[in-house]
Amino acid sequence: MQITPYITEKQIQKKIKQLAREIQKDFKKDIHCIVILDGAMVFFADLMRELKKLNLNITYESMKVKSYDGTNSTGKINLQLDATKVKNKDILIIEDIIDTGLTAEFIINHLKKKKPKSLKLCALLDKKERTNTNADYVGFEVPDEFLVGYGLDYNEQHRDLPFIGILKS
Repeated sequence: MQITPYITEKQIQKKIKQLAREIQKDFKKDIHCIVILDGAMVFFADLMRELKKLNLNITYESMKVKSYDGTNSTGKINLQLDATKVKNKDILIIEDIIDTGLTAEFIINHLKKKKPKSLKLCALLDKKERTNTNADYVGFEVPDEFLVGYGLDYNEQHRDLPFIGILKS
């Protein structure tokens, strides 16, 4: 396997600052984030620090869903950890990548049943050519390639890269 750098660490950090400013305009003060494990952890940690600099009150919890086996989507969503503190809160879902859109749509529909005050989706990466899911905040539109790094993995490997790269066999 070979990894070709695609988005640099510097580009990611610049984009996170921009996303934080966009989010702050909509949320004003209180925000409850739902972090989608495991991939979005790195992105959320950096985004949370930027949001805090903009004086937002942040609470958060995690959800874990699985839909991949290797480099392929199984087409089935397996909810492994659910969010519980959603009712009457302004919710921001933090996702690493919108690939097929199945996971994002599942999460949105699942959380809507829990009656949040508002619900928005922030994704670092979006494969627009593969999905009809519209995130409220998107860091980068990316091509239909298998991406790793900055939290994204291939069979639990490469999450620790400080950049996002394209994985080729």
